[in-house]
Amino acid sequence: MAAAAAQLHGSAAATAAYRRTRAYSVPSSCRWPQSLLAGSPKLSISTSGVCMKSFAFAAKLSTKCANENARVEELDLQSDQMKELQVEEHVIPRKRSAKIHDFCLGIPFGGLLFSMGLLGYIFSRSTISLVLGIAPGLATLLLGTLSLKFWRSGRSSFLLILAQAAISAFLAWKYSHAYFLTNRLLPWGFYASLSTAMGCFYAYVLLAGGNPPPKKLAAIPPQ
Repeated sequence: MAAAAAQLHGSAAATAAYRRTRAYSVPSSCRWPQSLLAGSPKLSISTSGVCMKSFAFAAKLSTKCANENARVEELDLQSDQMKELQVEEHVIPRKRSAKIHDFCLGIPFGGLLFSMGLLGYIFSRSTISLVLGIAPGLATLLLGTLSLKFWRSGRSSFLLILAQAAISAFLAWKYSHAYFLTNRLLPWGFYASLSTAMGCFYAYVLLAGGNPPPKKLAAIPPQ
């Protein structure tokens, strides 16, 4: 009995000691984790939102730059068009020139003199037709054609116009003299009037500054 009582007393004492130990033990929830990162809450940083915001900002920036570039190009194009219009409207301080070219009337005048002088020589065999018809008509026709060629190439026709004016003045004097001697309106009076009118026309072209330049050459500004 004594042994059983001692055993029972020892079991009771052990039970009491275990309870005291359990009472003073630190709960698991208050224990410090073995690893500092084991029990820490996981922090997850997502960069998808930042990337999307950066991409959206970059897209907006590139779109804005493209719009600005397009606007600048459009303004440059408009300025170039305005400059072209100004160049067309105010090309150069154009030099003075006549309203009509010398060859516009000189070639028909020379052709008329040549043809009428040739007909007069054929029917009458007159040397006057050679001197006052064929020769001056052919010379005027040739000078007018050369003046046209010079005008197309942009060269000055001043000397050619001056030569035609001299021929017209000579013919006006000779035809007027023949008209005063014979008092015949045809052909001397008609030729005298026509030659005088052509002399005045050539004088106008010379005093006005010569032939007007071609349009393709007039549109080129001076260097």
